[in-house]
Amino acid sequence: MDTISYSSSRLGQEEIDAVTRVIKSGWVAAGPETAAFEKEFADYVGVKYAIFTNSCTSALKMAFKWYLEHDIDTYDLVTGKNTYCATYAAAEEMGMTPGKGVKVAVHYGGVKYDGECDIEDSAHRIEPNDPLIGKIRCYSFYATKNMTTATGGMFVTDDEEIYERARLYWRDGLNTSTLDRQTKGYDYEVLCMAGGYDGNDIAAAIGRVQLRKLPEMNARRQEIVNMYNAAFDKDWQGLHLYPFSKDKGLIEYLKKHGVRAGFFYPPDGYVCLPLHQNLTNDEVDYVIDKVCEYNELQQ
Repeated sequence: MDTISYSSSRLGQEEIDAVTRVIKSGWVAAGPETAAFEKEFADYVGVKYAIFTNSCTSALKMAFKWYLEHDIDTYDLVTGKNTYCATYAAAEEMGMTPGKGVKVAVHYGGVKYDGECDIEDSAHRIEPNDPLIGKIRCYSFYATKNMTTATGGMFVTDDEEIYERARLYWRDGLNTSTLDRQTKGYDYEVLCMAGGYDGNDIAAAIGRVQLRKLPEMNARRQEIVNMYNAAFDKDWQGLHLYPFSKDKGLIEYLKKHGVRAGFFYPPDGYVCLPLHQNLTNDEVDYVIDKVCEYNELQQ
């Protein structure tokens, strides 16, 4: 059996055709394709407003910037320390410090946090009709996520005031968009210092195709989670990661037998088993067999 990858995107001719269409249009910066993607994504997750960013980290920076402008300069990661460094980095780079200020929750592994918070880091979770629990939610479309735009993210909110201000950050603090300046003239004003957050129409074209595929891809991930749960007598619900053990020796054992596993996140994270929509049932069964072998050797 070939090496079983830890993560894999499902990209094909539909994405190629969508990108080709955008390139042939002559407009590749944020424009009509980005606007369409934002509208479709907002409708899918059930929010009023969405802004397509170049990463989830950028979306988080926009979220923290809004709170900084409202005199809140501390943050509290209410879901503990088990998260990727970008959650911290976005806060620290924007000048936030740890404290009892804005509450940040991570939907770790795709399992929804159900407590109170202000900002949701939803890099691991993209689900339909998913009501906000905070004022702002930030998504990731990195290549390892449940859907991808290669890199990219989304800032979403139901608050019109937050949306309008965040859209200003996204436009480099300018009162007009790049497309408007191209078509209507280059007069503009700089209303605040911000920028470097915007996505583009090439990535948005990929995202629109991926969003249509997402229900099918998540359904396949659910089947794999069900297989793991049945084999290991667990009740894990997330569809992005499958945390299994804190024993780092399992990673090397699986690697020796052609299985790539992940470790999230040092120093107290979990070994996570392969979980992506391209895995076959035979591959999942093989992973299960090798995990069971390792566990027997440890007894």
